[in-house]
Amino acid sequence: MDFDLKHSVLGKQASYPERYDASLLFRIPRSENRLRYGIETAELPFIGVDVWNCYELSFLTDNGLPVSRVLKLIYPADSEYLVESKSLKLYLNSLNMESFGETVEEAQQNVSLVITKDLNQLLETEVKIALLSGQSQELIPFPDLQDKSLIDLIPARKLLEMKFSHYLETPELLSGEMTETLHSYAFHTDLLRSNCRVTNQPDWGDLFVRIVTKQAIDFSSVVAYLVSFRKENHFHEEVVEMIYKRFRDIFLPEKLMVAAMYTRRGGIDINPIRASHTELIDEAFLSTTGRLAKTLRQ
Repeated sequence: MDFDLKHSVLGKQASYPERYDASLLFRIPRSENRLRYGIETAELPFIGVDVWNCYELSFLTDNGLPVSRVLKLIYPADSEYLVESKSLKLYLNSLNMESFGETVEEAQQNVSLVITKDLNQLLETEVKIALLSGQSQELIPFPDLQDKSLIDLIPARKLLEMKFSHYLETPELLSGEMTETLHSYAFHTDLLRSNCRVTNQPDWGDLFVRIVTKQAIDFSSVVAYLVSFRKENHFHEEVVEMIYKRFRDIFLPEKLMVAAMYTRRGGIDINPIRASHTELIDEAFLSTTGRLAKTLRQ
């Protein structure tokens, strides 16, 4: 359970378990990457949560009837650890052939209790979960940002004249001009691509940003910066925190929110959100009764 990536099952062949096994879970400390980028764990510059949608959860009633649900998993950004994705996938698969109750409702309740207990113990934090069906309400996050593309903030001619040559994270690309007045910006983009820290497989994400600052931001510099993640190797949560930290350091915002909704891989999608203020965290991320509506990439 303690951290050593060589003990992780990421990038390795693994047999799928037939029986419930909480020991499959593996945790990774957040501190390693945060120290590298000057994020103080004792005084985080943000609040937020990580939201995982796990689409391959199934279990049995006592008479052998399969029950299938989507697991929505929510835990805070200030937790010391994050769960390693493939270990979670294997753990959830270990529930597939186990019976948890006489009725569907009883089995669902008991599975919820088991998963909550195991993840609370693993991550040493309060984990919230929801087992959702096709009848659950679908919640669209950031509805006002759906038509506010980052690319549209740049004149077409300027975009054509740009040359992209940085494909490793380059914060020096970001630029703006200090003014006397506050500017409120909000946009989304599908330009974000990074790579798994272990497997080097590409990770595709939709990024959502709200920022209030006295800087007049050069959005062509933001495009160039986000493109510079294209060959970076980091976990999803780390990418969002890096972007947040760079925007905070360079644009000196009064308010800031950065969120990413990543493409599903292995039956799981991961959606981290970091913000300076509670009201910037979209309710769709926090709800334990509604499903996060998928983006085009998901």
